[in-house]
Amino acid sequence: MPQTESSTPRTEHDAEFVALLNATWFGANLPPETQVRLAALSRRYQAPAGTTLLTEGQLANELGIVLSGRVSLRTLVPEQGWITILTVEPGDIFGQSALVPPYRSTSTVVALQPVDVLAMDGPGLRAALSADHDLAAVLYPRVLQALARRLNATRLQMLDLFAR
Repeated sequence: MPQTESSTPRTEHDAEFVALLNATWFGANLPPETQVRLAALSRRYQAPAGTTLLTEGQLANELGIVLSGRVSLRTLVPEQGWITILTVEPGDIFGQSALVPPYRSTSTVVALQPVDVLAMDGPGLRAALSADHDLAAVLYPRVLQALARRLNATRLQMLDLFAR
């Protein structure tokens, strides 16, 4: 089947980002036109260990995919300090609050080791999802799958915490 103009990356940048998406469970096997749309909304960056990528309560402007390295999702617990609630591994997302009103980060995200991130522009992604129901129908199940995985991991961690 020949590629249409909308499913052909326009630049080397887009083609590189499509390849990066394909290398993650989150982006693999998405329709080519979806990958191209996401690539066009993305930027790539690296951050050293210890870098805060998102701060709890602050505006979440990007949906990030960890390409390499690991990040922790932390929350401040009164009288206990910062607690890591989950570690995000390569291929998984963080910053999903960029898609959910009021678009505020629900945790602080800190690089545990040097990380390579593909970050999608939150406002641009929200606009694209609102305007294109086919895009939303493909992407939201992936986000929900990531959240379901996260909820299960957090539940197991909480069970372990309470068992002590």
